[in-house]
Amino acid sequence: MRPRSPLAVARLVAVALFTLVFAESAKAATVVASAGDATISRDQAAGTWALTAGGTTLTLTLDSARDFGISSLTTANGTVWTPAPGADSTVRVGGQTVALGNRSAGFQLVNVYVDAEEKRLQLNATFELASAGLRVTRRYAIATGSPTFETWTTYAPMSGTPTLSNLNALQVTVTAGTIRSLTGLQGDSANVQADSVFNLRQRTLGSGGHFEIGAKGRASESSIPWIAVDGGRDEFYAALMWSGAWLLTADRTSSGLVLKVDLPQMTTTLRDSVDGPHVLYGAVPGGLVEATAALRSYVLDGIRAGRPLTAPVIYNTWFAYGTHIDEASLKREMARVAELGVEMFVLDAGWYEGGDASDTYDFDSGLGSWRIDAAKFPNGLRPLRDEAHRLGMKFGLWVEPERVNLSVVGESGVEEAWLAKAGGDYGSDHAAQVCLSNEGARRWILGWLTALIDEVRPDYLKWDNNMWLNCDRDGHGHGATDGNFAHTNALYQVLSTLRHQYPDMLFENVSGGGNRLDLGMLRYSDVGWMDDRTAPSAHVRHNLEGLSTVFPPAYLLSFVTEHEDEPLHDSPDLSLYVRSRMTGILGFCFLSGELSEGDSTSLAREIAIYKAMRETLSTAAGSLLTAQAQTTDGPAWDVMQATAAGAQQALVCAYQTDMGVDRINVKPVALSPASTYVVTSVDTGQLGTASGGALMQDGIDILQSPNSAAHILIIKAKQ
Repeated sequence: MRPRSPLAVARLVAVALFTLVFAESAKAATVVASAGDATISRDQAAGTWALTAGGTTLTLTLDSARDFGISSLTTANGTVWTPAPGADSTVRVGGQTVALGNRSAGFQLVNVYVDAEEKRLQLNATFELASAGLRVTRRYAIATGSPTFETWTTYAPMSGTPTLSNLNALQVTVTAGTIRSLTGLQGDSANVQADSVFNLRQRTLGSGGHFEIGAKGRASESSIPWIAVDGGRDEFYAALMWSGAWLLTADRTSSGLVLKVDLPQMTTTLRDSVDGPHVLYGAVPGGLVEATAALRSYVLDGIRAGRPLTAPVIYNTWFAYGTHIDEASLKREMARVAELGVEMFVLDAGWYEGGDASDTYDFDSGLGSWRIDAAKFPNGLRPLRDEAHRLGMKFGLWVEPERVNLSVVGESGVEEAWLAKAGGDYGSDHAAQVCLSNEGARRWILGWLTALIDEVRPDYLKWDNNMWLNCDRDGHGHGATDGNFAHTNALYQVLSTLRHQYPDMLFENVSGGGNRLDLGMLRYSDVGWMDDRTAPSAHVRHNLEGLSTVFPPAYLLSFVTEHEDEPLHDSPDLSLYVRSRMTGILGFCFLSGELSEGDSTSLAREIAIYKAMRETLSTAAGSLLTAQAQTTDGPAWDVMQATAAGAQQALVCAYQTDMGVDRINVKPVALSPASTYVVTSVDTGQLGTASGGALMQDGIDILQSPNSAAHILIIKAKQ
């Protein structure tokens, strides 16, 4: 007999608890499972189950004699966010849309059980719709410390092959308020205006008003899959954990805001069990600052299960070298950047056969061969990894598994039948997307990837994606309209396999810039590349200040590069250029041999400052204290705060763009009012001490400096 896994034991214990509860006579709510401040309880008499975490309670009507749905969502303030209780999801099966768990539609509740882990609890409710041959399990997860509820639906056939359409992740009516949203990458053209990318927006709907955001291909191409609703005393928020197409709508009715999160315009045939998209939602006393902190906490403990965000100092070869790389030149570069304090050296595209066939930045030629170019690297790539380790750095490697050059099809194990098509076309005259829903394609990718990883043994894998089609080709295990859904689920399957096989390896998520920045990819990755436009500094800060509303800052990567208006040699303000990236992961991409000794000394000092900030940054939530930075016509000063979990440490980063405004009073947020904090400038040393309450009320005056327009304050509570 095989020993049971810890999770299996936890489930058995939880089910036993559930059985015990049902055996008792009806009484007041009974706690079924707990983890820290997270609890799941059942009130048998009321026919409800309650999930509580971070002070907020989600109560579900969950009883065989009642229709299933949300009874209430209530914050620690006593604010009830659900003025119109009801089913929180719909199912469209066989062309008919029905409310999940509705008894008149034929749903029957057949099972409820709880899974318990160290910091995470999960409630599972299984329904059957016999008329459609469908079994549906609605799942809810909570984690200690965060008023966030993760929910998703598992669909399984009972008989036959049911057809599902336009999968609904969430449907809920909440109290009306100002809607906040965040734009996506908006394309990768250099002509895209800076203020349209990752830009925070807000809108208030009048009676009958309609709000809509979404994506037709990848998650964040147009908008980040997230919204918040300002309720005055409290803030509601929701984020979709999905990397493909999606649609979020809000409609103002007499009851409030009716929110729906769906997968648009698709039909899928159910042959095996499949999960629909996960969605996070919650409500917290306070405003956007508190909602961001709540989401951060769930990301760390609920999504990443405590796996830390390490925020290494990264050097990448791409913008400096392109595909003109070889062992000798890279070893020289390694030695120089290691002296600066770089911790991760990443070899980008061009290391495989066929790269750079046409020009310095041609990485398409040969894409998909995945054979190490012996002319550039006669000893393979392992010596580079070993050299990085010898110098005290880790080593990373770029791959783009979801795309191949058409010239390699029929070679290297790539079969044409695996390639995605839309309307009979590859979408490119030289490259094609590999449709991951094809089992043979997945086996091929995992085969060459694991062989490469086992040979080179990198510490970090940069997973790129520069092409997308919603595949409608026959023979891939999907239909004409669900290729996007199938590919996204298959991507998660591949990434999950690699995560399990290489648990210590870090993964970077990049997709033509930030086309796939979402919390679904964050589950599998440790670094998120924001934008191929990684300069000028104001644009980078704009991105960081917007995206940190949703993502932990320690997940967001950008590079310091040589830019025509921001030179690194004899720079007029090198501190500004480097510190503009320090509220996220600090990356570099330049030819260090072109720097003077003074340039290198200055860079090394800035890297040391970043490392001193990282303890705070690694668990931080971001808070924008001014308007977002802009490349033109922005605020005179833009200020961002990063506050560590527990509020005992914070960073305040202020950047001056108008030299005519020589000071700003900055009021920190989210500090502990009764704690005493020491405030230190990274440039001038300790400035003084004050209570958190005084700092938040009176603020800190930051004055123009003759040395740099970038100011960083470290705020730490006295022990």
